Amino acid sequence: MITLYSGLVVRQPLVDSLIPAFEAETGERIEATFEPTTVLLDRIAAGERPDLVLGVAASVGELAAQGVLDPETVTELAVSAIGVARLPETPSLADASAEAFLDRLLEARAVAYSLSGASGLHFAGLLRERGLLERLDERAVRFPAGLTAEAVVDGRAELAIQQLSELRSVDGPHLVEPIPHELQSYARFAIGARIGAPAAARDFAASLAGERALAAFEAVGLSAP
Repeated sequence: MITLYSGLVVRQPLVDSLIPAFEAETGERIEATFEPTTVLLDRIAAGERPDLVLGVAASVGELAAQGVLDPETVTELAVSAIGVARLPETPSLADASAEAFLDRLLEARAVAYSLSGASGLHFAGLLRERGLLERLDERAVRFPAGLTAEAVVDGRAELAIQQLSELRSVDGPHLVEPIPHELQSYARFAIGARIGAPAAARDFAASLAGERALAAFEAVGLSAP
């Protein structure tokens, strides 16, 4: 069995197609744990050692520098932008200026964002720099971890902020758009295998840099590194 710790950003393509295809072709089984990279890093710091780690590229690189992962196996897989989710009846935000977008966030009944993922940390820092975080948090739905678009679908929030692919992985009638370019943070994601990981784990990691994986990533809004 191959153990994989992965960020939420690639959960949908991994679960829907890439893991099942690899298991069917090789007979191997992959046990995947999906959490924000910061949560996975805490588990690794506590001594856990999965065969593979897929997360924010800088963090994966740091694990390699610490000797947790084999540097020769570290490979960048995808780049993700931050998006906003809304219900179909909510006005579009796609062409809004940064100022109009921020005003819209403050006018919303509630905004959902993550406290642990790369997108949530960037979003909170962005608002903090502008002195807006406390105002938004008066009505925010803050996720310790998980998929923030769930709060839009179930009615807890009017808008949700997270990586585009994470927002799109939630079932239900919602639309997803990128936030304005000047507010963006483009996160790079990479995978690495622990030192001594079985050959099958390295094979799966290598498969995620192939054409089939690239197409699956692009289908959920990720781009090639």
